[in-house]
Amino acid sequence: METAKRAQGCWTCKRRKIGCDRGYPACNNCLRTGRECLGYGIRLAWPDQPDGRRRLNRLPDHTIHHHEIDSAYYGKQFLNVTYSDLAVARRGISPIYLPFIRAQPRPGRTIPLFTNLHERESHLIDYYRSKLSQMISTIDVNNGFRDDLLPMALSTVGSASDGLRNAMLAVSAFHLWGPEQALSYKADALRSLSSSLSSESIDITETQLATSMMLCVYNVFDETEGNWNLHLHGAQTILRKLAAIHGGRLKYGFLYTWFLYHEILGGFSQPLHHGLRGPASLQLLHDTTFDKSLIIGSLGCSVEVMEIISYVNGLRAIELRGESVDFSPEERTRRADDWHLIENRITTLSQHLDPLDAARLPPHERTRILTTAELYRIAAVLYLHRTGESNQSQELRSMYLEQAFQALNSLEVCTSPWPLFVIACETENDQQRIMILQALDRMDNERHIGNVFVLRDIIESYWKQQDLQADSGRISNSKWWNVVNLNITAPWCI
Repeated sequence: METAKRAQGCWTCKRRKIGCDRGYPACNNCLRTGRECLGYGIRLAWPDQPDGRRRLNRLPDHTIHHHEIDSAYYGKQFLNVTYSDLAVARRGISPIYLPFIRAQPRPGRTIPLFTNLHERESHLIDYYRSKLSQMISTIDVNNGFRDDLLPMALSTVGSASDGLRNAMLAVSAFHLWGPEQALSYKADALRSLSSSLSSESIDITETQLATSMMLCVYNVFDETEGNWNLHLHGAQTILRKLAAIHGGRLKYGFLYTWFLYHEILGGFSQPLHHGLRGPASLQLLHDTTFDKSLIIGSLGCSVEVMEIISYVNGLRAIELRGESVDFSPEERTRRADDWHLIENRITTLSQHLDPLDAARLPPHERTRILTTAELYRIAAVLYLHRTGESNQSQELRSMYLEQAFQALNSLEVCTSPWPLFVIACETENDQQRIMILQALDRMDNERHIGNVFVLRDIIESYWKQQDLQADSGRISNSKWWNVVNLNITAPWCI
């Protein structure tokens, strides 16, 4: 039996990071502890099977080349048509069967380690306060995402506060490190919310509403979650209970306008969910002293713009249900008159900031906020005109489209997906499409939110189908919602 010692330790001791006596055929460490001695031979280590001694080089799963924004080739990738796109074009466009393909994977995130959980949670709450609350509100003065929600979340009374706090932690953890690090906070938020709803306490109802809405926000960040509609429906149930407590009517406030935004834009992506009486938020919010032309930070625009978007959602719902076929001539005339009244209302609308808020904002911030609100208004006009049958519709659309791009170009970053989508569906040439893609890139670089991926995929899918219709000689459908499938679980337009 060979007794000579080897020049290096065995592989078992190397993995255990301990000294080895280099005995042969097995070292004394392995014999004494009953471990298998892996020997001293040469071992090959492949990239996905590191030997434990070298730092793993974490390369992305896919290498994607993006042209520089100023490159002559920028934006050409949406011209690449897949076999699935051709198959859809051959058999005719149907919003139900339009394929939805992710163009690129979610970028990876590094995960820093925190040994102290209390320190970790303090860090996440501070990240929400300093970063996320500013990112999800157009106006940082009197920011309800910070000034209203944080006191609720940091309260030590009731499980609803625990739910809201954990929902905030989940959103922050996801944005910093990804879904794995957010999972435990999200689960705790759901458990706490469920526990609070099982009691009959009235005092914490608004905190319950805030928790449900923060879980909706989590779904905006994580486009793969798929529970946005569930949480929004839960928030709607809480809102109705809260209105019943207050005599059936609620005044405009941060929580309620926040819900209104999600509910109305949810009706945009899924108009068949638009009830016959309209959104619950518009039914329950009544305040004769409230100025509906005031720009609200949680909306990015005024309540009046949101009301008109909801009106057009209702027109689409009527069309999809086939109800207009049974309208009498008198009913058609009445509805046409209503349409023109709404058109006049949105085209003449002037939105403005609260004077006290405006006085506390620097000039460039006031300009950004007013421009964003104007972008919403122009997009609402374009959306409304798509439902009209006027001979002047195309000329008017071109005029408003030019105004929209002027507003878009004046913004350093467009942070609002809904108006950008509506404008993208109205583009008339490749140069305008490239401007949309550039705006999407800047939005993604600024926000790093998952629904931007979904938004981009929907826009590019629509453009490809539009081009295929033109190449086949068919007349392009004048209503983009009959071409592209918007009924997606991810809240892509929020």
